[in-house]
Amino acid sequence: MDRFRAMQTFVRVAETGSFVRAAEAMGLSKASISLIISELETELGARLMQRTTRKLSLTEAGQAYLARCQDILEAVNEADAMLTARQTEARGVLRAYAPLSFAQHHIVPVLPAYRAAFPEVRIDLVLGARPVDMVEEGFDLALLFEQQGLASSLVARRLAYSDLILCAAPGYLAQYPPLDTPADLEGQQLLASGNWLDSRLYRGTEETVNVRWPTPALSCNTQDVLRASAVAGMGIAILPSYVASESLRLGELVRVLPAWRAGRLDLCLVFPSRRFLSAKVRGAADFILARFAEFAGSAGQDPWLAAAQPA
Repeated sequence: MDRFRAMQTFVRVAETGSFVRAAEAMGLSKASISLIISELETELGARLMQRTTRKLSLTEAGQAYLARCQDILEAVNEADAMLTARQTEARGVLRAYAPLSFAQHHIVPVLPAYRAAFPEVRIDLVLGARPVDMVEEGFDLALLFEQQGLASSLVARRLAYSDLILCAAPGYLAQYPPLDTPADLEGQQLLASGNWLDSRLYRGTEETVNVRWPTPALSCNTQDVLRASAVAGMGIAILPSYVASESLRLGELVRVLPAWRAGRLDLCLVFPSRRFLSAKVRGAADFILARFAEFAGSAGQDPWLAAAQPA
C-alpha cells in the first residue's frame, strides 16, 4: 500500500465529504477511492469513517487521524515549495572552485557584476592549483584545467585555452647571446611549474621538438610568483599567456622563442551532474558563458581571451 497516497485520498474524502467528489478531484473511480480507504483502515486497524448511502462522517479516530494527516501533507507541500523555489530562484550559497592565478586575473574583477545580477547568492570561492573531488568537497561548479585530469563522471564544457609561453625580462636576456632555437635554452635559468612541464616544444599544429629543459631554478605552483620572478630577472619563465599578457604589454617581459609554445591549457566549466541544476548554478554558468563570449569578441587584446575555441 502507498501510505502517502492513501493519506492524500483520506484527506480529500474527508474535506469534500464525498467519495464521488474525491474521485472526481483525484481523477479516480469511486470504487478505487473506496478500496484505498478500506485498505487504509485495515492497515491501521481502526475505522476512520461511518458511511451510509446518504451520509459520510468521521469517527473519533478518523478526526484525530485527519488532523495529523493534514499536518503531514502541509509539511510535505512546504518542503516541495521550498525546493521548487531553490530550483527557480537564484539564492543560497554557491560553492565554486577555480585556479588561483586565473581567478585573480579573470574571476575577481567580475564578481561585483555577478553579485549585482544575483544579490541573493552568497559566494564560497575556493582557489587552488590542484585536482578536486567535486562531489566529496561539495562544489556546485568549478573552473578546471583539462590537463589536471577530469573524472569521467563530471560534466565539462570547454571554455577557452591558454598557450604556455616562454618569457623573460629584457635585462636577463641582455646577458646572453640571442636565443633563436630550442637548443639555445640549454644552460638557461628556468622558472616553471613542474605540474605542466612538458618535454616538448610546439610550433603551429604540426611541428614539435624534444627539449632538454634545465633543472628549474625556481619551481612553483603559483603562476604569478613565476611571473614576478621573471620580471625580477631570475630567468625564463614558462607561463600561461593570460598570466604573462599584462607584463608583455608593459614591456616588463618579452617572448622567448615566440614561434614556439611549451604546451597548452584547456579551461573547462565543470559540474558534478547535468541533472536538476539549481537556479543559482544555472545562473552562475550562464554568467560565466556570457563573459567568455564577450572575451572571445575582444580577441586581439589578450592571448588567453583570443582563443576561446575547442582543441
